Amino acid sequence: MPDEAIKHADSVVIGEGELTVPRLLEDFKKGRMQQQYRMPYMVERWDEKPPRWDLLPQGYMFRDALTATRGCNYRCTFCSIHLALGGGAYGFRKKPPSDVVKLVEKMNGPMVMFWDDDLLSDPAYTRELCAAMKPLGKKWMSQMSATYVAHHPELLKTLKESGCSAMFMGIESINQDSLKSVDKQNSAKLYEEMIKRIHDQGIDIHAGFVCGLDHEDVYDFEQTAEWATRMGLAGALWRIMTPYPGTRLFTELKAAGRILTENWTAYTGEHVVYKPAKMTVEQLYWGHKWAKGQFYSFKSIGQRAIQRASQNGFGELLNITGCGLGYRSMFHLAADSAPVNVYRDMNHLPPQEEPIAYRFPYPPKKRFSFVTDRLDQLRSKVQPRPTINKC
Repeated sequence: MPDEAIKHADSVVIGEGELTVPRLLEDFKKGRMQQQYRMPYMVERWDEKPPRWDLLPQGYMFRDALTATRGCNYRCTFCSIHLALGGGAYGFRKKPPSDVVKLVEKMNGPMVMFWDDDLLSDPAYTRELCAAMKPLGKKWMSQMSATYVAHHPELLKTLKESGCSAMFMGIESINQDSLKSVDKQNSAKLYEEMIKRIHDQGIDIHAGFVCGLDHEDVYDFEQTAEWATRMGLAGALWRIMTPYPGTRLFTELKAAGRILTENWTAYTGEHVVYKPAKMTVEQLYWGHKWAKGQFYSFKSIGQRAIQRASQNGFGELLNITGCGLGYRSMFHLAADSAPVNVYRDMNHLPPQEEPIAYRFPYPPKKRFSFVTDRLDQLRSKVQPRPTINKC
């Protein structure tokens, strides 16, 4: 991938930014940028200075965000997280809870978001972190492994008392064969028991589902959407299985001749880039959209809100309804009836839509921008951009 990326850029940064970006910037100032910058060793301490949360726009969903840990102990075949963090060579790293608390104390909002890949990979550490967070009286949420939650139910009360109000977990599928195929160690029954215990503590669950695993057919969309509604989930992300380059899944599908495109623009989780085993490309593409639309229909949102309110009080009625409407807006689900219904239109499904490369929007023009633009042009002539050494 770095060799491919350098064809489209002046330089490629590989690894975590603390040990790479400062070197790149320094070399850029001196006009001697290298083609690649790799992290020379593991980052032991990060966020030693508070991040510039103030640069995030007002209304940004999670302005107060940080990570207490880095890495994940699991190796799901489709996941690229451990590859992005050194290929697993650096293990699971943890910040001292006291350092985490110092950062949280500088946050002004009522909700803290831990962007950790799995805050429960080390249960002993999680207990220490919860004990340190509890006196702050802040609500917080994070991503957590369903496997660890299921096998450490005694942690749920500790999490709740420390301020944990919601967790995101990758459920992926309720098809047992599908879970085994990607090295998931869980089952639908175990998920159901776990979700009940979590809801008993008043903690919300936002789940991730992967559509199109090899043991699933077009009828799994309906079963999964009904199950997710019945479980009373606060939210869910529905993604088409995407074999990212470098993962074991990509290697297996490539060897089997099932990769349909290596146009990385399509590797978004919203497009089908491989040949499914038990359905057509069109069925997977439109089935994924159907499942997402069903789960965020007004009917499903209402059912889940009423269910959680009966279990945890009237506040959950507003909470689950707000979550559902927020996701509807984020996913641009303006109407409950999509133009294509995978079951109604099974025999004449249109092809999937072409992916569109994302382009970062240009900053809005300000008053008198024609004057400042002209000054910038003059300044660039006096002090030109440093040349880049391609050698």
